[in-house]
Amino acid sequence: MNNIAKLSSKSFEAYPLDWDTEYFGVKSAKVVLKDNVTKVEQDKILEYCNKFDFITISNLGNNNENNVWIGKKTKAFLTDMNIQFVKHINKQSSTLDECTNIYKCFPRNEKVLKIAQKTFLYSRFFNDPWLPREQARNIYVHWTECAFDKSEKYFVITRKNDEVVGYLLFSINLESSFATIELIAVDEAFRGQNVGKSLIAGLEFFAYEKGIKLVKVGTQVDNVSAVRFYNACEFQYASCSSVYHYWPNK
Repeated sequence: MNNIAKLSSKSFEAYPLDWDTEYFGVKSAKVVLKDNVTKVEQDKILEYCNKFDFITISNLGNNNENNVWIGKKTKAFLTDMNIQFVKHINKQSSTLDECTNIYKCFPRNEKVLKIAQKTFLYSRFFNDPWLPREQARNIYVHWTECAFDKSEKYFVITRKNDEVVGYLLFSINLESSFATIELIAVDEAFRGQNVGKSLIAGLEFFAYEKGIKLVKVGTQVDNVSAVRFYNACEFQYASCSSVYHYWPNK
């Protein structure tokens, strides 16, 4: 585990990524740029980055001034344009079909892992030549594995004939009253049969029952099918962020 402290101000935050460090085998961190950062802050960020091998820089709102200094002062490269969507929860959207259930501490399920293995085709990790290929290819399978049996993670599961045909992994923030969709995947044999919409409906049902007012989700700008899906589910565009990978020693 990293023992380096978090660094933050009103315009940015930087912190170690223990999960990524363990999974990829490289000392990892994340920098989130929330607003324009001053030249002094830029230097502080770069000094912080030099303590790590691999840094993800998320430029919220695709701030142009931040894009400029990143390009001038680092060898960071753009790996993703991430679109964020939101949906406000209301009673009318809260329905649950008999094939769909919500679970907390969901146990390991091999069919869920098989669906994950065949589903995720878009990822900024695939666009980084320096990351271990095997780990990059399987990151969402591992992400799913790490969520099994966790009290802070929730699964929406849709079954047909007692067989899992799709899942949605989400987490909740009760204090700020929102839920975040982490992963959603449907068995390729059941696509086009509204399984995805059943999963979303299950999440909305749970959210409404818990008094959660908002659902958030992000996806890659080049994942056209996902963008269309969230639009069809009445999610609204919220923002777009540029995401860089930075290897100080490469």
